[in-house]
Amino acid sequence: MNRDRRLRDLSDDHHQALVLARRATRAAAGDGTAAPRVWNEVVHRFHGELAPHFAIEERLLLPAVEQHGGADLAARTRNEHAELRRLVVEDQQDVSTRLDRFGTLLRDHVRFEERVLFGFIQGRVGDATLLLVADACEDRRPAATSICRTTQS
Repeated sequence: MNRDRRLRDLSDDHHQALVLARRATRAAAGDGTAAPRVWNEVVHRFHGELAPHFAIEERLLLPAVEQHGGADLAARTRNEHAELRRLVVEDQQDVSTRLDRFGTLLRDHVRFEERVLFGFIQGRVGDATLLLVADACEDRRPAATSICRTTQS
């Protein structure tokens, strides 16, 4: 399915989130020397890029998803966002364990949104909501550059 142009920025963010997820899981599987550096990158990028991305989805998309019969999809999305937030602030597990869990969850979350949630949105959510999403993505650029414009592999 072709992605609606008004969801393109969020979809581009997803691509770069997958790159970050891969970096996290690779660092977790390594010898441990890169883990603290990669964890610091994850935390920094979470606050600067993923959190604003989640906020757009939670404020604009998920209420519309619920209104169109997708309460279970919205609940899963919110729960996964909450778990990713929790992992970023949690310090009860070693860094490699957090990196692995964060990377795995972020990868699975992005795949769910791209394959399931966005397909649902494109088929049911109205133009007004999608325009608000596109505007919100545009508005966040000066304050927090989109994930896709800051990633280095």
